[in-house]
Order: sequence, then structure tokens, then C-alpha cells
Amino acid sequence: MGFSGDWYKEICQSANGFIYLYDKQMFKEKIERVPVICNPSTGQKVHLPIVIAKNNDLRSFLGYDPIENQLKVLCMAVAKYNQQTNSREHKVLTLGKGKPSWRNIECLFPHFPENYKNGICINGILYYIARSNLNTVIACFDVKYEKFRFIQIDEESSILTWFLTLINYKGKLAALVFDQSLHDQLWVLDDPENEKWSKHIFHLPTAAFVVIRSIWATDSGEIVWAPSRWTYPFYVFYYNMERQSVRRFEIKGIEEKALMGHYRPEAIFTFTNHVENVMFL
Repeated sequence: MGFSGDWYKEICQSANGFIYLYDKQMFKEKIERVPVICNPSTGQKVHLPIVIAKNNDLRSFLGYDPIENQLKVLCMAVAKYNQQTNSREHKVLTLGKGKPSWRNIECLFPHFPENYKNGICINGILYYIARSNLNTVIACFDVKYEKFRFIQIDEESSILTWFLTLINYKGKLAALVFDQSLHDQLWVLDDPENEKWSKHIFHLPTAAFVVIRSIWATDSGEIVWAPSRWTYPFYVFYYNMERQSVRRFEIKGIEEKALMGHYRPEAIFTFTNHVENVMFL
């Protein structure tokens, strides 16, 4: 499936066979970011209504409700230049129900999502890393009921650690974390109600996370990552937590597409458990 135009690289998310990203288009003689939903299985590409947010940045996430079989986009307007420490507006767009349109929802918890951090949807709950009152929290958005709640990170851990990304680890929410001792950690949320985490230390190659942004876990619990820049050969890496060993697989055939017209991709996003979905929006 090919695309034209100048695509924003900071966001590219997947849910239930659909991909969500931004396109650049002229709107009222001004270049605007236009949200786009596309389906690689059908080739369909749907441009969503533009969210007007004067002097604000937009943070968006794609969520899926398996009970109602519905895709929803959550969008928040965040003030630029750190003028405020919480998002101003919260909007939701439901896909597949008539003409797509944004509607406002209420959020009683002041917060703002961190830059360049994609969310992850597990069993109808959309999770993303956010800041609230200068503390790191994990925001939880119930896609079906459109309600927010937050998982608090104890203040000491929040100061001493850096949350790289959230992943689905054997059906549970997990976070890949770096601490000041330079140990890599996997935090697994074993008890969501009481917010109890188990923490596991693992060891990755020194520069493993420098050039990647796509990280996930297999059903058997291996940590997997792929480069976010074009490399030849193109490898996907698997880290076994128990044996503390890394194996790699070469993905062939990408170079034929990636280098068509002498074009080298600036960013590569990789998704796990992609499903073929023949639904049209």
C-alpha cells in the first residue's frame, strides 16, 4: 500500500488491523496535520476531520473495544512551550458509525501525554505514559465507557527511572524502564487494582534502544525490537528473558520496496500481532 505526501513520523499506531497516522495537507491556505486511518488489507485510506487547536500541540491515540468491535481515536490538545501542565481539550472520534466527527469528553484528571510515546491498547483499555503535577503516571482510558483513570508511579521510582515504552507482556501491561544504575528493567503490572508491579532486570546490547522506537513482546515473553531507521540487511531482534540471549531474523524483500525511486525511508514503524481486517469504514 503506497502513500503520497509528507507524512508525520512521530506517530504511527496500530489496532485491530488498522493504522493511524498523520498526513500534511493544505487547509485554508495553511499546512495542517490531517489524521488518517488506513487498512493495509483493503487499501482503504480515510482522512478524518482536522482538529483545530490554536497554539496547541495534538496528542492522539488509537484504541479498540473488543466487546462492541469499535475503533476510537482519542485526541488531546496540549499547550505549547510548557505554558501549562495539563491538556486542555479531550476529544473522541468513533469509527464506522456514519460520518466521522469529533465530540468532547470530560477528563477530571489534569495530565498531558509525553511526546513521541505511542500508547498500547490491551483488552479495551488504552494505556499511555503521561505527566501529572510533574510526576510520571500511566494514563488508562476505557475505550468502551470513555473514562480515565491513572496508575501512579511512586515518587522515588519516577525520579530515578526513565520509561521507554509500554508493551503487552503475556496479556499484562508492562513497561520497559531504565534506571540510573544503567540496568534495563521490565516492570509487569501483576495486580492492576492495587497497582502492584513485579520488576525484572535484563541486559540488552549497549546501544540497542538508541535507534529504535518499535518494541514489543511475544506471547512466550521474548522482548522484540526492530530498527527505526533503514538498514540493510534489515533485522528483527528477539531477547530471551530467561537465557539472557539475543537472536535475530533477517526480513527479506523490504529493500525492493524501500529503495523504489531511490527513496530511503526516514522512519520505520513495526507492529506485532497485526490482523487482516476486511472491514470498510
